[in-house]
Amino acid sequence: MKIIDGIYQLLTPFPQFTFEDAKMLRQQLEAHPRVTKGLPYVLPYLLKDGDDTVLVDCGWNTDSAYAALEEGMKEHGSHPSGINKLVVTHVHPDHYGMAGRLKQLSSCEVVLHEKDAEVITARYFAPRGLVDEMAKFMEGNGVPPMDTSGMSRGSMGMIGNVAAVPPDTQVKGGETFKVGDFDFEIIWTPGHSPGHICLYEPNRKILLTGDHILPTITPNVSINTQTHGSPLGDYMRSLHLLVDLDVDIVLPAHEFEIHDLKKRIHEIEGHHEERLNEMVNCVDSGGSTGWDVAGRVKWATGTLKDFEPHMQRAAVGETLAHLEFLFEQGRLAKVMRGNHLYWLKA
Repeated sequence: MKIIDGIYQLLTPFPQFTFEDAKMLRQQLEAHPRVTKGLPYVLPYLLKDGDDTVLVDCGWNTDSAYAALEEGMKEHGSHPSGINKLVVTHVHPDHYGMAGRLKQLSSCEVVLHEKDAEVITARYFAPRGLVDEMAKFMEGNGVPPMDTSGMSRGSMGMIGNVAAVPPDTQVKGGETFKVGDFDFEIIWTPGHSPGHICLYEPNRKILLTGDHILPTITPNVSINTQTHGSPLGDYMRSLHLLVDLDVDIVLPAHEFEIHDLKKRIHEIEGHHEERLNEMVNCVDSGGSTGWDVAGRVKWATGTLKDFEPHMQRAAVGETLAHLEFLFEQGRLAKVMRGNHLYWLKA
């Protein structure tokens, strides 16, 4: 789909969806926005001017996703073999998964933020240690021993759909690159991942947001063994970096386009404030673990006990990110009791 001349929205399906089903859902979700149980597709963006062919995000490394990418690029006179540069907004499998395949096919320059580049080896090349660390981490946050194994391995089945490759270029944020007469600025927006980036083209007033800002849902902002500090605090501060940008159209990596950046940011801020208040109310007077709180809060797609292991892990990680931000705000305290971390109302 053409956004403007030189910027094209593509679509690649998640492994559990066909390309046709994903395209149909893309139309349905824009016409009737709703929360879905799992995401059906990724929206990569083709930036093209003359011989410059840049792809922003790519999708899972599946044959169906590659075929969809190839078909989408063909509609705009391009082919994956002609990609000069692949800019990855963050290192999650649905955005980075096809990077190695595209690198092998096109010898493209792979661009990634340095913070996300740090986790590639542990996450994709040598994940065994990460699984063991995650099991200890989950147990320390109150997950019952019978559940830690499944949760620690929850996303390991996805690795087969990732063709990992080290980046050729690591960025910090603040860099610019040209595509023809487009001038894109890289903005570091940590939260959903430590190295998440957005791309801003001020002359056309266009902002590519990856998962940072989505039209109806909010990205999972989690604490896990590869995060440090307060990811939700980072995320909220990252929103403030964007709120005053002069933007006419926001191009996210899921769902559909956004036409009022400021309004959507304020909606997200309001959502998290409600969520923070809910988290506080779910903490017992005597203290609660992250697992306790995650089992009490309301989730849009069901209850914690009914989630698949990888979704349970995401829910616990998101809960911990909110609890840590509440600690940063002085609204909660935390204490170790034996091997378990407990949160208490301040």
